[in-house]
Amino acid sequence: MSLLEEHLCEMKMLFEDSIKKSGLKGKESLIRSSHFINILHDAIKADLIDHGIDPACIMPKYKETKPEMKIAGFLKRKDQDICVTPKDIEPVRSKITWGPESAENVFDEYGPEYTRHTLVINVRSQMSSLAKNSDTLFERTFAEPMNIHMIHPDLVLGDVYLIPVYEYEQGTMDERRITFVSKHTNLEKYISFFNAISGRKDSMQDQYKYERCALLIVDFSKDIPKTFNSTEELKAYGLVSPTFEIEYANISYDSFVSDLLKIYNERFGIHHIDRGEIYF
Repeated sequence: MSLLEEHLCEMKMLFEDSIKKSGLKGKESLIRSSHFINILHDAIKADLIDHGIDPACIMPKYKETKPEMKIAGFLKRKDQDICVTPKDIEPVRSKITWGPESAENVFDEYGPEYTRHTLVINVRSQMSSLAKNSDTLFERTFAEPMNIHMIHPDLVLGDVYLIPVYEYEQGTMDERRITFVSKHTNLEKYISFFNAISGRKDSMQDQYKYERCALLIVDFSKDIPKTFNSTEELKAYGLVSPTFEIEYANISYDSFVSDLLKIYNERFGIHHIDRGEIYF
């Protein structure tokens, strides 16, 4: 079992146990607590460490949830889910002189040089009501890189978004039963969106894009949650149409960490964040 599969199994067990114990209210309480998504945070942190990143550079540390780094973007400062900070650059507290916060005597605790050398990864999930919430998801996801890249254009930014192939059936949750809806999620819509905002190469262009997105498609109805790595595989399982042309491999999780580290190395040099050895 892979490192990712181990964490996804833990997520599945926690999610289903919350339903078995407390029904729909248990599930909602779990999501609000952030305990569920923090397991995915740790999966990504463990992957970074496995690729040779210095654990001391990761903020928050593995198995910890605080403190988060608050990065100053154009519109506002915002806590970031996972940051890999440079070990050889000192933070410099600086007054914000741009955007709406410039009129509020607000300070950036890190300064531009420290921030631009920080690798940032956003982590989110949507386990239910995907069709109803997709527009809100897309708008928020689109806004994140704009806020950061307008001030720090060469910052390397990644995004991991987890969605289920089949949503858990909410109608049986209050009976404390685990069932899944029969219709699969509209994966083509999500793949098309994340493919459009992923793959930023030029730090002077495409501020709305992430350097790399990972749309983590998971079938939680399996005993061991199944992930997918290519459009061909999705077609084989009947989850996208035979004529769907976008290559999912470009935004799957499979090479997500490796791709981000390669981009970071090209822009800044991996020595800022590694522990002396790196595995691309």
